[in-house]
Amino acid sequence: MILWGKISQFSVFMVLQLLAGYRKSGLLEIEDREERAIIYLKDGFIEAVSVPRSDHMLGARMVKANLISAGELRKIILSSALREKREFLGITLMKSGSVDKEEIAKIIAEQAYENTLELSNWVTGTFKFIIPTMPVVFPISPHINVQHLLLETSRRLDEGQRPTKAKEPLPDDELCSSCTSNCSGSQKEKYLKDGICLWRNMPVIVRETFFAAEKNQASDDEAEERVPDLPFL
Repeated sequence: MILWGKISQFSVFMVLQLLAGYRKSGLLEIEDREERAIIYLKDGFIEAVSVPRSDHMLGARMVKANLISAGELRKIILSSALREKREFLGITLMKSGSVDKEEIAKIIAEQAYENTLELSNWVTGTFKFIIPTMPVVFPISPHINVQHLLLETSRRLDEGQRPTKAKEPLPDDELCSSCTSNCSGSQKEKYLKDGICLWRNMPVIVRETFFAAEKNQASDDEAEERVPDLPFL
């Protein structure tokens, strides 16, 4: 184990940005009192996001997207179960010729985005980053940029999307007491919603851009207030 900590002190998204910045490869395991999730990284990019949700299974998503029928999927899974060597469902589907590889990659990418959204309300528990002796290899991987993943998650949260399974949030004062973002009152009012802190979970590069814009706006407002009300202006 290389890195360990509490989610209440360092959010999952903050840790992801750190690992991406150092281009780390390994497994980021997140646990709370109820569940365990795993984020797979390679050279700082997301290979997969595994969250225990039955409605996020790859096969079910393929059927929902009308890429394959439920009957075809059932036959493929049954034939795969009879083989001695089990393999990743995406590979089995690709070999069957039922679904194009690019379509499978798109579904896996969307699965990663939605699973990351699920992690946005994990505010208790622990995280640990490990490098396994045998690296996990994904033959089909979306290879997602972490900043893009977090920006997309922030956008979805800002538009009102929420995780499918609600978790008991920390009180706002407890959530803020362990945060190092130093938000202003207006930022808290704008970004702290339904027990999820959008500002805390926002990628640093995006946060700095927003902060600079808000700071400049505040400076302009202050400058206007200092200008005397002269008749020739």
